[in-house]
Amino acid sequence: MLYFLFHTILRYRFAVVMQNLARSFPERSYEEINHIAGRFYRYFSHMFLEWLEMVLLSEKQMKKRVQVNNAALLEHYHAQQRNIIIMLGHYGNWEYANILPSYLSFDVHAVFKPLSNRLFDRIMRKLRSRFGLKLLSMDKVVRYMHANRQRPGAYIFVSDQSPSQENRFTMDFLHQPTNVITGAERIAKKLDAVVVYAVINKRDASSHWEISFSLITDQAAATPEHAITKTFSEFLEQDIRRSPEYWLWSHRRWKNNRS
Repeated sequence: MLYFLFHTILRYRFAVVMQNLARSFPERSYEEINHIAGRFYRYFSHMFLEWLEMVLLSEKQMKKRVQVNNAALLEHYHAQQRNIIIMLGHYGNWEYANILPSYLSFDVHAVFKPLSNRLFDRIMRKLRSRFGLKLLSMDKVVRYMHANRQRPGAYIFVSDQSPSQENRFTMDFLHQPTNVITGAERIAKKLDAVVVYAVINKRDASSHWEISFSLITDQAAATPEHAITKTFSEFLEQDIRRSPEYWLWSHRRWKNNRS
C-alpha cells in the first residue's frame, strides 16, 4: 500500500531517484535503472513502516530483529580506553543503530544536527534514545569528548550527507565527482580516536537486520589527510553496488556538487 502511494501516486522525488541512479550506474540500461528504483521504493516503504513499529517494540523484540555481528571489535578498543568513531551511511535501516547500547558495555552517542521541524525533531530524538543511545549535537562533540576523556565511548556519525562549503572534500563516488563531509575524520584525527565503518544489512527476506563493523584505522592521528573519508566512502560504495536498493536515493546528494 505504501509502495503504491510513494511510487505510483505521489511519485515521491521520482525524478531525483532516477537521476541519481542513472548517474551512479551509467553502465545500466533504462529498464535496469527503473527496476532498481522500484526495489528502492519497496524498501523505502518497508523502512517507513519499521520506523513506526520501533515506537512499540521492546528492547527484547528489537534485539531479535537486529543482530550485531562483531561487537567484540569495539569492546577490544574500549578495553584500551580508546574513543571509537562509527561512520555510517544512509544505507539499510540506519535508525536501527539505536539498539547498539544494548549490545555494548559502554556509552554510545549519536552525533546529529537538530531537524528544522521541531515536532519531528522531538519525535526522532525520543525514538533514537529509547534504548540508551545518547544524543549529542555536532557543535558540542569535541568539547564533550575532551571533558569525558577518562570515560571513552562510541560516537556515531552518519557521514554521507551533502557537506557545507567549509567542511568538504571532493572525490569520485559512484562514477561522479562528489563533495563528501569530513567532520568525522577531522574529529578522529584531532582526538586520535579509533574509526570503524558500520553497515546495516538485511539478514533474510523478513524484517531481520544485522549490524557489522569494519576497522578503518586505529591510528587516526597518523593517517594522511582524507584517507579516513576515502576509506569510508569506498566501503559504502561497495555495499551500495552489492544491493543498491538499500541506499537513500531520494536524497538530493549531489545538489551542491562543486569541484
